[in-house]
Formats: sequence, C-alpha cells, structure tokens
Amino acid sequence: MSGPMSSRLSLKALALAALLSMPAAALAQSEAQKLDLTTPMPRVTQGVDAPSTTSGDALPAGPYTVEQCVEIAVRASGKVAEAEGLVSEWKARLYEVEANIYPKLQGLALAAPMFTVEAKDGADVLGGVKRKWKSISDWGPYFRLELLLVQPIFTFGRLSAGEDAARARLQVEQARVEQARNAVALETRKFYYLHLYAKSVLPLLENARKTLDGVLEQARAMHAEASGKVSTADLMKLEVASIEVDKFLVEANTGAGLSLAALRHTMGLLPDAPLTLADTRLPKEPPASPALSELVALAESQRPEIAQITHGLKAAKSLEKAEKLANAPIIAVAGQFQASWTPTREDIDNPYLVDNYNDLFGGVALAIQFGLDPAAAHAKAKAARAMGEQVEGLSHFARTGIPVEVRKAYDDETQARQMLALSKKAEVAARKWMLFAGAAYSSGVGETKDFIEGFAAHMQMRKARLDQLLKVHTARAELLNAVGQRADF
Repeated sequence: MSGPMSSRLSLKALALAALLSMPAAALAQSEAQKLDLTTPMPRVTQGVDAPSTTSGDALPAGPYTVEQCVEIAVRASGKVAEAEGLVSEWKARLYEVEANIYPKLQGLALAAPMFTVEAKDGADVLGGVKRKWKSISDWGPYFRLELLLVQPIFTFGRLSAGEDAARARLQVEQARVEQARNAVALETRKFYYLHLYAKSVLPLLENARKTLDGVLEQARAMHAEASGKVSTADLMKLEVASIEVDKFLVEANTGAGLSLAALRHTMGLLPDAPLTLADTRLPKEPPASPALSELVALAESQRPEIAQITHGLKAAKSLEKAEKLANAPIIAVAGQFQASWTPTREDIDNPYLVDNYNDLFGGVALAIQFGLDPAAAHAKAKAARAMGEQVEGLSHFARTGIPVEVRKAYDDETQARQMLALSKKAEVAARKWMLFAGAAYSSGVGETKDFIEGFAAHMQMRKARLDQLLKVHTARAELLNAVGQRADF
C-alpha cells in the first residue's frame, strides 16, 4: 500500500468515524430541557389495565408499548394533576356562586351577667326604677338569641349570569386538563422513540468498531514490516479514528440511558424503577395518516384550545352581564326570630314598648336588598368586555393558526416518509457497493480503500435511514398533538 493510498485510507477511516456521530445524547438533553426533571411525580403502581394505584407499590417492569407508556404517563403526570387541581378549584367557585340562591341563616346567641332593675315602691316601671348591683344576689344571668333567615327568590338575572360565567370558566379549565394530557403524551412518544433510536444506532457503531479494529491490526502489521506502505502518521490517524468511534459509542450509550431516564420521569417512575419496552429497535413507519382535510376537521372538533376559546368567550360575556347587573336589587323572603330572658328584669307586657330582656318575637316579610355603586359596576363590566375582546383575538388567531399547525405537522411527516424511502434506496445501493468492493478485496483484485469507502457509505446510509425513521415517528407524534389526539390513528 503506497503512502498516498495509505493516507487516503486513513482519511476514509476518519470520515467513517465522523459519519457515524451519534446525536442521541444531545437530542435527549434537548428534549429533557422541555421537562422540569426536578418536579416530583406521583408514582404509578399498577399496569395500564389496572387504573387504581397504591403509593407503596411499584409499576411492573413491562414490557410496555408506546400506547401503554402514554396511558401511564397521562395518569401519573404532575402537570395533569396540577391542571385537575385548577378544575377542582373552579368547581368550588361555581358552588360558591350557586350557594347565593340557597337560604342563609344568621344568628347571634349570648349569655351575660345582668344586675337587677325594679320599679320604685312597687309602682309600675314607667313611674320610675331603681338599680340594685352592690350585692351578689342582685345579679343574675341574661340570655339572648337572634336569628335571621333570608331566602333570595329573584335577582333580575344577576345570579344566573354569574353561574354561567363560573360554569364556562370551569369548562375552560377542563379543556386545559386535556391540553396537559396531550402535551404529556407528546413528550412520552418522543422519549420512547428517542431511546429506541439510540439502541438502533448502537449496532452500527459496534460494527464500525470491529471493522476499524481489523484495519488497525492490518495496518500495524504492515507498519511493523517497515515496508513504507503504512507510515507512522497513517497509523496515528487510524488510532485517532478508533478513539473517535469509542467516543461516539459512549455518547450513544449515554443517550440511550438519558432518554430512558426521561421516559421513566414522564411516566411517574422512580429513577431506578425497572422499565422494559415492547420494542427493542425503532419500529417500522406507522400507516399513512388520514387526508389533510380530515385532519384539519378533526383538529377543529377536538383540539382543547378550541374548547378553551369557546367557553372563554362565553365566560367573558356572562361576566360582563353579571357586572352590569351588579346594581340590580335582590328580592328575598326574610324570617326573623328573637328571644331573650333574665330574672333580674320585670317583663313589660306592653306591645308598644321594646323589651330587650324578656321578649319573644318572630315574623316573615318580603325584603329587597340593594347596594348602588354605578361607577364600580361600569368599570368591572368594561374589564370583562376587554377580557372578551382578548379571547376573540385568540379565536381569530386559532381559526387560521391551528390549520397551519396541522398542515406543518402533516407536511413534516410526509417529507420524512419520502426521505425515508430515498434513504432505503440509498442503503440498498451502498450495500451493493460494499459487497462488490468486499468481494474484490477478498479475491485480491481490489484495494483496501475501495472496501473502506463502500463500508463507510453503507454505514452512513443505514444511519441516515434510522434518522429519517425517527423523524417519521416524531412527526407522527407532533401530528397527533396538532389534532388534539393522544392515541394513534
């Protein structure tokens, strides 16, 4: 092997190492940055067929398909739990608004010491009284009970508008729960396929490792012969290429481990929890997606953002109506009861005199309650109207933005499928090249550099096919999220 030829051989080996660079670690780190890995997740304790959980148990090791991983992650996600907490909060607020139509009871009960007051010289108390308080026997107990029961019967639409606003806001929060579930499903699918991508590339790197070992062994033997066919510089270049492949193997193993750890976190598992996936390599591309028009219609019917905007508009309009009616009176039926007693005072048997010490009174009346603050009501109504205008702006944006988002995800998947088909053809051609060059090399009529070039091209095309296959699965996950769907078509 001549010097220039040997130099070309070593350069091809270096190119081989560069072509087989493994981006899984970087990809996993990029995806992991989208998750707050410091946020604690509740642990899922049983398989997907058993929705109940127990905090002390561990999730069975599997194996789990991507759909099962998505189901577990959605059920165990802290993001979803946070969104569900907001739903519970707005349920409580709705109950608070609805409680305004129920009867309300206000009461005051007290017991206190009271000194003696009696008429002078046995006359009527209207003729004069005397107070006795110096002796302990002059004091006695005093009891009083006051009750007021109010039942609203008509609010001129104010209460119903408030209920509509709270109920619509509750539906907004429920739609946000669906949005959180879809986001968790997207992250789960990405980490699932990213881990399988790393495991699929590892055999390529190991194959390159073995090939370079064979080339190095041959080069060292030729260098030891001191024939001049392999120089020291050529040998060092091969050594550097060998080290580079080792570095890529380290990155590949790190990427596989990091993506699996991120998948565990997304599924609510502890870092050391066993987890076995149903797939050991990247699966074949999924079936073709429905037509673009069907996907856009699907997104318009089930995207949670659409529901948020729809119910948000209703909430804003209902709130504005409620604020405009803030000065409207409330018609209610009121019942009152008062009772008091003390042995230290005489009972005045005169209905025209108020007796706060020995009395029993009750009655029912029609009441009107109102409070006028037109300026405050107008300001709050304007604020609610401004909120509605903001939601309307989002509605206009969503009507055009969501179809574009669906179109982009659809085109990304279509492009990835086309590139995958081309990569498969290129892999077949590169394999033929490698086999032809290898046969020539084995028979002694071909040069080593031709075999290495063919082998490098074959490895490059195999990796390119895996790259495009990962893009197909990732694009499908993005498309599912774009139409508001967690399960595959």
